[in-house]
Amino acid sequence: MPRTVLITGVTGGVGSAVARRLHADGWTVYAAHRRPADADALRGAGFTPVRLDLTDEESVQAAAEAIGPRLDGLVNSAAIMGQGPVELTPSEAWRRQFEINVIGQATVIRAFLPALRSAGGRIVNIGAVSARVPPPFFGPIAASKAALSALTQALRMEVRHQGVKVSLVEPGAMDTPIFATADKASAELGWAGSAHTQRYYARALDAVRETAARQTLGPVAPAVSAVVRALTARRPAPLYTTGRDGRALAALRFLPDRLRERLVLRAMGVTAGVFGDAG
Repeated sequence: MPRTVLITGVTGGVGSAVARRLHADGWTVYAAHRRPADADALRGAGFTPVRLDLTDEESVQAAAEAIGPRLDGLVNSAAIMGQGPVELTPSEAWRRQFEINVIGQATVIRAFLPALRSAGGRIVNIGAVSARVPPPFFGPIAASKAALSALTQALRMEVRHQGVKVSLVEPGAMDTPIFATADKASAELGWAGSAHTQRYYARALDAVRETAARQTLGPVAPAVSAVVRALTARRPAPLYTTGRDGRALAALRFLPDRLRERLVLRAMGVTAGVFGDAG
């Protein structure tokens, strides 16, 4: 009997790659999707589409009932990326970030834990290494992923003796559509604060954009392999950090705070010269 897994965020990024890998390995892949138009494409790829909206608890519960009483794996890959200075990020963006990246994950876990418990299954949450070393201007995504990390650690201890194993995968920057989606969302929402306040950050933000444009994003393959190991290893690790930049950034947490911050700022092109008053 093939093993079963539900994957959220399967219509893009890591989730899509994980779904293809597990399907090729013989798993029955339940592919969560919000838009009815995505169902045919997912079915054509060999997956079993399941209508699920993380922000709608009734939708999540209906998906759990449709999948049934046993589930071998749950991969929480759905996420959005908020970016920008803390002072300029609108409250709506903060709420949306946590609604999907934290509250939505908890809602899905709560709905599917009975089926996972019945099967002695696994939960794999996709975090981000920025949760441990938050870069400037990425506070929203880093804060939500730090909350997801805390949720994952607490959950792992809570279900440790119930036969359910829980892992967190923290990739570095990967070549996925999430950055383009984040830029579009930021443009649509705009910044909070006055034009005068925004000028305090203008040169630093330009420097970060220039640095990001030169950055070579890593492949998703290491993260996919980590998810597969978390689902199949006899003793999965609590945490998998993937990507060369992910491991390098994670290592910085052992440095003194001021030194670490100077190194991160320099790596992002944010030096003293790009900070200035609003004029």
